[in-house]
Amino acid sequence: MITPKVVELYYEDHKKYWDDLRSELRQLRAAYMCRYWDKSHTPNQILIETSRAYEFIEGYVASLFARSPAVVVKGDIRGDGDPEKVQAIVNEFLGHIRNQLEDATRLGLINPCSFLKLVPNDHPDPYKRVSVSAVAPWDVLVDTDAQSWSSQRFVGHRYYLTEKEAKSRYGNKKFSPHPLIRYLDQDAETVNLGYSEEKPPEDPNFQYVEIVEFYDIEHDRFLVWSPDYKNGEKFVADGIMLPEGPDGEIKEKKYDQIPFKDSAGYPLAPIVPLYYSRQPDVPMRGYSSLRRVYDQVQEHNIIRSYQASMVRRAARQWIVESGVFDAECMAKLSQGVDGEFIEVELSPGQQLSGSIIAVPHTPVPNELQAYVQQVQTDFERGSVLAPFTRGESTRATATEITALAAYSSSEVGRLARERDAAIEMTANIYCSMLKLYLKDEGDMMILNGEPTIVGFADLDGDFTFYAQDSGATPVSEAIKKQEFMAALPTLINMGVPQDKVLEELVRYLDLPHSFLEHLASAPQSPDPAATTTAEAGVQQSSGLAPGQQPSPEDIAMFLPNA
Repeated sequence: MITPKVVELYYEDHKKYWDDLRSELRQLRAAYMCRYWDKSHTPNQILIETSRAYEFIEGYVASLFARSPAVVVKGDIRGDGDPEKVQAIVNEFLGHIRNQLEDATRLGLINPCSFLKLVPNDHPDPYKRVSVSAVAPWDVLVDTDAQSWSSQRFVGHRYYLTEKEAKSRYGNKKFSPHPLIRYLDQDAETVNLGYSEEKPPEDPNFQYVEIVEFYDIEHDRFLVWSPDYKNGEKFVADGIMLPEGPDGEIKEKKYDQIPFKDSAGYPLAPIVPLYYSRQPDVPMRGYSSLRRVYDQVQEHNIIRSYQASMVRRAARQWIVESGVFDAECMAKLSQGVDGEFIEVELSPGQQLSGSIIAVPHTPVPNELQAYVQQVQTDFERGSVLAPFTRGESTRATATEITALAAYSSSEVGRLARERDAAIEMTANIYCSMLKLYLKDEGDMMILNGEPTIVGFADLDGDFTFYAQDSGATPVSEAIKKQEFMAALPTLINMGVPQDKVLEELVRYLDLPHSFLEHLASAPQSPDPAATTTAEAGVQQSSGLAPGQQPSPEDIAMFLPNA
């Protein structure tokens, strides 16, 4: 059995690991936020920030979330539950948490990994009875001895509550609160706690208690521990109080076990991992993707700062003999007006060439440009995204672009599979949580635009969730569109019904669903002349460049009544 001492040992091991990484992670965050330079110590030095780190991370985010997340649900082999209702409910939920998924992705790319936390809420809207938030990796305790997430013996979530919130949630216990210092601000030279004279640290609203929710998966126990309660020698709570449902008067029920279970009764911790890269020897320790190109980001900032200094030193400057030029002449010299005549009076025997000389400047080394190019090459090798996927103009041939697109698609596709795994796990946990908070007679929910009664039995099944368009990225989507357009003549000649062809066109090209309204009146078997015209149009459209969206004219012959 898990004791407070055991949880404390896990907590201390977790804390030591992340304390050692704090300085490095602070640097990664600063690079992403374009705060690489600490300008407080060198206020007069020219320091230039580049957006390379931000560009690197956001390029991945844009590639991974080109469309809203969604899943396809496979029904229970026993026939339990309603997979169509489950799919509609889960996809509606996933559409509302896209921002949280993107936030978790940013955290997971900048840092070694990240997590999603699902939390039940007492809300009249069934879709809002479970909320999701992105969680930083230093706030999640993982079983580092496990080789996979499914084989973990435990998982914990560390967060902070004000003393008032802690007493409200866990009873009037005596805690040892303290001011909150965020993880990346600890041990920093300057820490802004955000306090003012009107709100001193002694104010109860600024006194926090550290809470660790501990899910003992091996023994199916839910525990709450805190180093700020009884010096960590006792649990704050053993079990969890959750509302039984929104019917009438809200009543709470205590669950000694983990309340969320899969179809087989196996406990589910409401925490979803997002590992885009892993340490080979310790899979439950991630690896920062940004760290892979951090040195190149650093060099870009140094080079640009050096170049900015060189530009300023290259300004026209003159050394003049005192007294030769009066104030009016000096003003004309500084203005640099083209064709301006400046008259000066020279003493007998004095020469103007000796009275004014240009300040010499050191030329920019020829090796600098070569070094800039080498740094850029190293940066691109560290990023799996081809330049054109980031919107950069290239002079590559169509064949080269196709090869680069395939490479980027395969590499980003690996990350997309990690994204899809997180989406599928989120869908599974959400379904398991939601069924606990439905009314006995069911809840009214809008499914596919229609009001529908959803009950416990509809969600209670051994469902399998598959991410829609698994592994899809913008580049892979563009390639699939081209391949589909090229295959249209073959499909038509094979006798594929026009309505099925149109449905796929609407889906692939993100066309309005109103295109499907006239399917009943559309001819199902195109005549030979139409087929010939269609083939010619498709053959013409199949020459689109990778990533280019087909125009309505390209597909007009396939639309109803075209």
